[in-house]
Amino acid sequence: MNFNKLAKESHANAVRHGFWEKRESNEHCLMLVVSEIGEMVEAHRAGKRANLEVYNDGTFNSSENFKVLIKDALEDEMADVAIRLGDLAGALGVDFDKMNPCKYHRAFDKFTFTENAFALTKGLCRDIIGIEKRIQFGLEYITKWAHSLGIDLAWHIGEKMKYNATRPPKHGKAY
Repeated sequence: MNFNKLAKESHANAVRHGFWEKRESNEHCLMLVVSEIGEMVEAHRAGKRANLEVYNDGTFNSSENFKVLIKDALEDEMADVAIRLGDLAGALGVDFDKMNPCKYHRAFDKFTFTENAFALTKGLCRDIIGIEKRIQFGLEYITKWAHSLGIDLAWHIGEKMKYNATRPPKHGKAY
């Protein structure tokens, strides 16, 4: 996955939708990422998974199809984590090509879903590490975790970005 492309596209969409009218703190932005991690856990707890078989058969129009078959599913919430991290990276002008590779490794299958979610949250909140490295860690982590679960995260991000482009300012929320 090209993190620089994700940062550019997710940030541009967030700006178009009014999320950057006021520059919020990095902590504010990371809390929104953490809230997506919480939504991801809730989707997992409820057993809500994307129905890709029906989604890809073209029975519904694309917006309705997404809302019914993918929105709020585990895969969708994982995409939201990556999109929020990409948005913050775009706002900060992070250039992942100029960064040293992230060396973090985790055997996701050795831990429960909630333990993996907690480790991601904990890593994002380690304020002794620079924000750029925490964003890079988060993107690497969610990408590798999704892969370990057999989820094509890049595809889900693409579909969510298309859906987000159709949404109202701030997606109908206060921030």
